Amino acid sequence: MNFFIVEQLPVLPPTAYSPAELSAIVPHILELTCTAWDVQPFFDDVWREADADLRASIQRQWRENREATGGHTYNPPEWYTPPENRCPLPPFKWNDDRRARLRAELDAYYAKLYGLDERDLRYILDPTDVYGPDFPGETFRVLKEKEIARYGEYRTRRLVLEAWERIQQEKSFQ
Repeated sequence: MNFFIVEQLPVLPPTAYSPAELSAIVPHILELTCTAWDVQPFFDDVWREADADLRASIQRQWRENREATGGHTYNPPEWYTPPENRCPLPPFKWNDDRRARLRAELDAYYAKLYGLDERDLRYILDPTDVYGPDFPGETFRVLKEKEIARYGEYRTRRLVLEAWERIQQEKSFQ
């Protein structure tokens, strides 16, 4: 891939993230990705690179996961050799409803980081929400149809907009 292509991708540079934003985003990403021992080396790497504040945020996220799901104990399989300075936490426990909420919160955080307003976000989630039922385009038609069939609502839209409202009120993520 040529550098001029990379420069055109809509990717935020590392400098775009404040410590408060990293403390909100990184623990969410870890809970979504580090759910098995085969991903524990990644968890260990992030832990080693984290400062004290980020480590505290990761520990809070893990405790919330344990309270909601029962959590895992630190009992690594035989094939896993923990490194020095390892993360003291075992993998997060998978929970579908919790994961849906975490993904929605990440969507809201990134909408804010990309400078979207609520109308932009509503348009991305469902253009008919902004332009009415006769609008000819759809964004996530399959997701919307599956969620309406399963939950009786477009759950992702609701969760993302609820998360958006929460982060608008947080002083630490402005």
